[in-house]
Amino acid sequence: MSHQSTDNPTTGHSSDSSKWTDNFLELKNAITTGDRKALKSFIDFPIKNKGNEIWYLADSKLVMEIDPKEIKPFTEADYDKYFSSIFALDLRKTFEKLNVEEFFKTNKSTSPEIEVVKDSKSKLEAFYDKDSHKVTLTLLTTGQEFSEFAVIYEFDITQDQFRQVHVAG
Repeated sequence: MSHQSTDNPTTGHSSDSSKWTDNFLELKNAITTGDRKALKSFIDFPIKNKGNEIWYLADSKLVMEIDPKEIKPFTEADYDKYFSSIFALDLRKTFEKLNVEEFFKTNKSTSPEIEVVKDSKSKLEAFYDKDSHKVTLTLLTTGQEFSEFAVIYEFDITQDQFRQVHVAG
């Protein structure tokens, strides 16, 4: 992958802690700025999402035509077409508000709840699991016309790889 981190001058390799923090900052910047190309470097296509949940975000009409017993690969062309549905404005705005300093100290943080879309409130919970090198971003949204729902994004932050997206609610 093309991600860069601070190299250790004696070994030529970055330490695990600097790699995951550098990669997290790159991921955050790519998502918050809506940089499709930068975010694409975190994704190994095609995405084979259990339960085809990524398709619920991408195209709620198309998902009804997909056989739930078979995984429908989400290709790079699908990413280009559905980027704004998968990495929506509420994710980008709540991620901007996440306290990164707290996240790096405690491996978890929650953004303030904000209104991005009229009549709804969203917040982002971030968690880093050191053992699996997994960053989980949970976007929680509540609204007047619906109860709470969550969109959960999982990234393997040291391997620069998007793992899964889940929808709950």
